[in-house]
Amino acid sequence: MLPELSPSSEHATALRGRLSKVAQRHPDSALRRLQALEERLRGRGEQAAALDALYLRFYLLEHRGRALELAEALQAGAREAQALGLRHQAARLAEALGRVAYQQGHYLQATEQWSQALDQAEAVKDLRAAVAARIGLGQIHYAMGAWSSGLRFHRDAAQQLKPLNDSYLAAKVALNLGVGHLELGQLEDAERQFSHGLAAARRGEHREFEAEAHWYLARAALARGELAWATADCRLALRIAGQLQHHWLEAAASRTWTEIALARGDEAAAIRSSEHGLELAERIQSKPQQRQAHLQLARLLEKRGDLAGALRHLWRHVELGAELERQAPNAGLLAAAEPAPSTPSSR
Repeated sequence: MLPELSPSSEHATALRGRLSKVAQRHPDSALRRLQALEERLRGRGEQAAALDALYLRFYLLEHRGRALELAEALQAGAREAQALGLRHQAARLAEALGRVAYQQGHYLQATEQWSQALDQAEAVKDLRAAVAARIGLGQIHYAMGAWSSGLRFHRDAAQQLKPLNDSYLAAKVALNLGVGHLELGQLEDAERQFSHGLAAARRGEHREFEAEAHWYLARAALARGELAWATADCRLALRIAGQLQHHWLEAAASRTWTEIALARGDEAAAIRSSEHGLELAERIQSKPQQRQAHLQLARLLEKRGDLAGALRHLWRHVELGAELERQAPNAGLLAAAEPAPSTPSSR
C-alpha cells in the first residue's frame, strides 16, 4: 500500500487508490505509470501534483533498495518546491532526501534534511510529514548510540500520530520504538512494540514493515535465547524481503541469520550469510551495513584461522568507520532538532 499524502488533494487520493494494488503485484508497472503521470502533470503546469507523483515513485523504489536512482530527481524536485513555495511538497521531498542520505550513512546530510522537513511541515501543519521527520531524527540519535534521546523523538512522533488513521506511520513508529527498547535491554517493551508494528503493517498491507517486524522479533528472540522462534521469524523476514527485492532489509536480516547459524554451530552457513549481506549492502551503497558485514566476516574468518582474510575485512571495517565518523552530525545540529520535554499529560 502506498503511503498517504497529507493534506491530500482529490487527485493524490485517486492516484494513491488506483496504484496501490498495482504496486503490490506489479511494482515496475506502477513505477512506469507514475513516471509517465509526473511528466504529463509537468506538461500541464501542475507542479504540486507532479512532485507528489515523484514522492510516490521514490517510495516504491526505496522499498526495493533502489532509492539512489532518484537522488538527483529528488534534489531537483526539492529545489523546485522551494522556489515555487510548495511547502507540503518541500517537506516531503526533504524527508525523502534524509532517508537517501541515512541509507548511505551520510548522517550530517540526513540530519539537515530531516530538520528542514520538520520546519517546513510544522509551518504548514502537515502532520504526516512532521511525524516522518521526527522518526528520522530519532534514527540519527540511534545511529550515534543515543538510544534514550532517540526514544524521546519516537515517543513524540507516536503522540503526534494519534489523531491520524495512518497504518504506515503507525508501523514505522512502533518498530522504531521497539528498536530503542531492544538496544536498552528492555525486551518486553521491545517485543510489545514490534507486535504493534506487525499488526499495523498487516492492517495496511505494508509488506516491507511486516518483514521488518519479523526481523526485529527474531533479534529479540535471539536475545532471549529462543533459537526456534528466532529462526522462524528471521526466515519469514528474509523470504518477504527477497520477494520485495528489499535489499536493505535482506542485508540486515542476513546479519541476524549469521548469528542464528553461529548459535547452531554452523560456521559455513554463517559465512555464506555474511557474504550475501555484504554483497547486498554494497549494491545499495549502504556504508553502515557494509561496515557491520565486514566486522562479522573478520570475526568469522579469524575463528577459522584465515588471518589474512580476517585482517582484510577488519581494515575495511575501520576505513568505513572513519568515513561514517566524518559524516556524524555535530552536537549543535542534534541539539537544534531536540524535541522539547513532553509535559506529563502528553506521556
